[in-house]
Amino acid sequence: MVIIAVVAFLGLGFARTSLDRSAFELAELTRAIDEQAALNQQLRLEVARLENPARIAPLAEDLGLVLPDTTNRLLVNLDAPTPVVAEADRDGANQ
Repeated sequence: MVIIAVVAFLGLGFARTSLDRSAFELAELTRAIDEQAALNQQLRLEVARLENPARIAPLAEDLGLVLPDTTNRLLVNLDAPTPVVAEADRDGANQ
């Protein structure tokens, strides 16, 4: 009877130690997730700031980039055996 009590006591001690270790690991993982979520939010804000057209337009002008006076559309027929490219004029008709 004493042996069963000692084994049960040691088993409970082992279970308690295992649960404490798991709780500690869970707390560490939760902290790491929170840190990464905050970093992710900061990076999303940085991407939004860098993508802002109001920031990009002056930089593009400094590099000599300008908006074109006219634009041309290219129409590609993907149903043909070999793709056929036709320029569209200003009226939208194919040439």
